[in-house]
Amino acid sequence: MVLGVLIGRGGPALAGFVAVAMLANPGVAQVAGATQTAQADQLKRFEIPAQPLHQALLRFSREAGIELFFDSALTRNATSAALSGTFPTREALARLLAGTGFTFRFTNPTTVTLERLPQQTGAVTLDTVTVEGQQARLPAPHAPFAGFVAPSSAAGTKTDTPILETPQSISVVGSAEIATRNARTLADALGYTAGVRAGTMGASNGYGGDSTSIRGFGGNGTAGPSSNEYLDGMRLGGTGYLSSALDPYLFERIEVIKGPASVLYGQSTPGGLVNMVSKRPTASPLREVELQTGNRGRVQGSFDVSDRIDPAGRVLYRVTGVAYRHDAETDIADGKRRFAIAPSLTFRPNDRTSLTLMARYQNDDFGGSPLNWLPAYGTVLPNANGKLGRDLYTGDPNFERWKRESANIGYALEHRFDDTFTFRQNFRYLHNKLDHAGLYVSTLQADQRTANRQAFGMIEHSDDFTLDNQVEARFSTGPLQHTLLFGIDGQWFLDDTDRVLQSPAATLDLFNPVYGVAINATPYQKSESEGRQYGLYLQDQVAFDRLRLVLGLRQDWAKSESTNKLNGTSSSQKDDALTMRGAAMYLFDNGLAPYVSYTESFEPTVGTVLADGSLAKPTEGRQYEVGLKYQPTGFDSFMTASLFDLRRKNVVTRDPNNPTLSIQTGEITARGVELEAKASLAAGFNATVAYTYLDAEVTDSNNTTTGIDGVVVPIRGKTPTRVPEHAASLWLDYTFAEGPLRGFALGGGGRYVGRTMGDDANSFKVPAFTVFDAMLRYDLEGLDSRLAGMQVQLNAMNLFDKEYVSTCFGANRCYFGTGRTVYASLKYRW
Repeated sequence: MVLGVLIGRGGPALAGFVAVAMLANPGVAQVAGATQTAQADQLKRFEIPAQPLHQALLRFSREAGIELFFDSALTRNATSAALSGTFPTREALARLLAGTGFTFRFTNPTTVTLERLPQQTGAVTLDTVTVEGQQARLPAPHAPFAGFVAPSSAAGTKTDTPILETPQSISVVGSAEIATRNARTLADALGYTAGVRAGTMGASNGYGGDSTSIRGFGGNGTAGPSSNEYLDGMRLGGTGYLSSALDPYLFERIEVIKGPASVLYGQSTPGGLVNMVSKRPTASPLREVELQTGNRGRVQGSFDVSDRIDPAGRVLYRVTGVAYRHDAETDIADGKRRFAIAPSLTFRPNDRTSLTLMARYQNDDFGGSPLNWLPAYGTVLPNANGKLGRDLYTGDPNFERWKRESANIGYALEHRFDDTFTFRQNFRYLHNKLDHAGLYVSTLQADQRTANRQAFGMIEHSDDFTLDNQVEARFSTGPLQHTLLFGIDGQWFLDDTDRVLQSPAATLDLFNPVYGVAINATPYQKSESEGRQYGLYLQDQVAFDRLRLVLGLRQDWAKSESTNKLNGTSSSQKDDALTMRGAAMYLFDNGLAPYVSYTESFEPTVGTVLADGSLAKPTEGRQYEVGLKYQPTGFDSFMTASLFDLRRKNVVTRDPNNPTLSIQTGEITARGVELEAKASLAAGFNATVAYTYLDAEVTDSNNTTTGIDGVVVPIRGKTPTRVPEHAASLWLDYTFAEGPLRGFALGGGGRYVGRTMGDDANSFKVPAFTVFDAMLRYDLEGLDSRLAGMQVQLNAMNLFDKEYVSTCFGANRCYFGTGRTVYASLKYRW
């Protein structure tokens, strides 16, 4: 499919939409998006080694300050010449294409025609494609991209690799898709992504990261990001309730790697990871402000500005910020308030070196507690007293609070030594602080209306340092082309926690609640934890004709120490793990790319003593996956189908010979099918379709559990909670480009989540649900040319205000989904 885009660097950025032209003939390149001229004769310095043509063109677009997308099927077997020196852009491109069988010509300042060189039957001229629109672009792994279809991602390989050539299932949600649906949480942004469930805590979500599960693993909402939430390629620190829930307005894109990813990222859950990519400085001016209002008293303001500081574009800046307040879903709890700002600065002293400094500060004051879970009786099961509503608040506003501060600062350094070697270093320091107190339902009395409650509170702060060093080498050995990556990374964290608890706290009549009772919580935990992890990893991406191979190996060492400050006791544990990956893919000329892969992961199991007196080893994950990717020529779309067998092994379970002791023989299996397709068509359509079938089961365990009916049953053979067997989603939107409705856009979608198990005993079920979303947008330039750049947009999530339970993970731990949410916004870009 894609498609050439040439974007000049002059003129104001983001003054219009990028137009994508539809091409009927296979293998046709498209060009979309330019500012005012291609600047074909401007002198620039280039240092591009000989390499596969599609990689050379990506680097050329970066160094020339223009944008070039292309059909990888068209250039798959071509290799570029080396390009070194200072040339006009026109001459540089001619030198780069020398010997490739391709040439080009500028037909006018905003139109480019690509041609094959004459062969036996003469030249084959590709369709002429008009270049319109404007958008500043960054190197591909961090770049914004027009529409819903991402051309490349660094998440799966840590190198700039087209998604079509990455033999692993990867989903990318870009800033355009985030803005179209007006996503205000990670759950909103990932709601139409196959294999992912986020925000299962519904209206109460706001702690433990974003409670994101992938392929049935992670996202329990109480263990932080469950090792699967990353920012700019590095794991987000913080444990438990302290974990950051970042605002998606700060992201350029959100990438989801599905399946174990420990070879590149170290300890992680076997389901995969979510990588959030920060917005970075642009060389072209970018200015955006937005005001928003909505139901439940929503008021929000945001801004995003970026430009070069010096005329040569050696120093760039960007500042992005957002602030909002809105009332809670319940009438009793206080509302939520957030302020976040993210400045960044890029230095490019020469064509080989780039240093980007990035910082972020976020302050969340969520009023009441996120522990507002409800009993199954009255939500998903009948209750003799009636039905419980989603506006029921089980806490107490006089006692509860939730205040969290999160700040980080770091940098991304890249230096290209020569045509072969590139060095990258990424560093981040992250500080989190939380002050939290809340009440939660612990049990329901026999009358099914009186709830026993527990008081819980904590003051916690953590410091987290992360460093990732990479050396990339691109070279050939005979017919094999290699992209070799060697890395050394490390993470160090310190967590200090004070927790209080009283049991029991005052009871609550769920059908006639009375608030304002005295709560006297007492300290029960005061601890300090310290952890270190270091890893060495090696990966080789091999290209041989149309065959692609990926081989990887990693060795990790982890150490954790914990001190109880109340009694002075301490404990420590050391772990190490060897993980590997292997994958193969074949690229057909018609855009089909079948692949097969094997990947592994590990997670330390801290503080668990086994029956033989030894400490528990890390749990292990391994996955076999086969899939098919398809990127058709002629229009901008991408499709992925995958089948996987994923297992989490070495899970701690009860010793059958002594139930008071533990052994490490447990296993959880998840087998499934995922289908996902995205398209952005020149006719004005955007679409995303996703379906997931997931068969998850505890395949080995000696543990038992008690169901809601009081019956004790074995866990083996049961389905984990929060994992639906079926899930599906569809989103469509259309923008009118001509006629009286020019500039008007409308869209809508639906999300279906199948039934899930309500507890580990599978003694009750959470019903399936479907919710619908909608969008209307209008560019005010259609009314008056003086309003160019102004846009109004209306979004509704859960359009029909369906009342549903999003998940349960116990007899008294059920969460309602968020009710209808409506946002109206006014945005101005100039």
